[in-house]
Order: sequence, then C-alpha cells, then structure tokens
Amino acid sequence: MPISREEKHQSLVTELCLLFTNASFDIIAADGVEGYSAPMPLENRGYGDQQQKTPDVYGYDRKRKVYVIGEAKTGDDDLETEHALTQYNVYLDQPDPRTGKQAFLYVILPANKVPEFNTIITHYLHPDYWPYLVVVSSLRWPD
Repeated sequence: MPISREEKHQSLVTELCLLFTNASFDIIAADGVEGYSAPMPLENRGYGDQQQKTPDVYGYDRKRKVYVIGEAKTGDDDLETEHALTQYNVYLDQPDPRTGKQAFLYVILPANKVPEFNTIITHYLHPDYWPYLVVVSSLRWPD
C-alpha cells in the first residue's frame, strides 16, 4: 500500500528531529513527534499571505547561540505554493529578540527534489537569506 503524503511528511519531520539531535541542537518543539509539544506560530513581518506560519520543528543551537527552524517538504506540489514561499520568508526573518542573531532554517526533502528546491529558492529568496538556509537531503526518501 502506498504511503500517504501526510505519512511521508511526518517521516521527514522525524528524520529532521534526528538530525537536530545528532547535531546537539536542543529541540524545543516538534509537530507530531512524541515527547514534544507542537511549535508556536511565528510572526509574519509582511510576506506573502500575511499569515503567521508554524514550523515543523523549532530548536536552539547552543554552539552558534542561534535558534534553528525545521521544515519538511515532500516535494509533492508543496515547494512553490504561496503558503510555502511565505513560510521560507517568514522563517528566514526570525531574529532572536535578545541578540538580534538570525535563526537558521533547515528544510528537509527527498533527495531527488533538492535541485528543484534550489532553483525555487534562488529565484524567490533574497540572497541575504541564503547563508541561513540549510537544505537537507533525506536519507529515508531518495525520491
């Protein structure tokens, strides 16, 4: 039986949590992952649909002393929607209110979707945000 888009998405969220844990990030919240509360919506400072956006994972990197935001994308028509494009901008415009340090955005997606995602990002996102974006190629989902 084929896996649903929701199951694939949840699998990617879980994989991203594992990556955060292996990188020694503190996971503050993770959507649908046992043992964690759901993340809170993040402020939208004037992007796209103007709505707050809720990431899949929210954490803190003690080494760099920055927040880390995680988003899972299945690549099944969810990379270039108005909702997704707004998410990328909202998540990349989240400075720490205490220090002003910009949060890092980790986007996990199936390996075969990385080239398409990179094209979208370079077209739609301001280059000033690129250093704060980490594209994660899923080990569980090659396609």
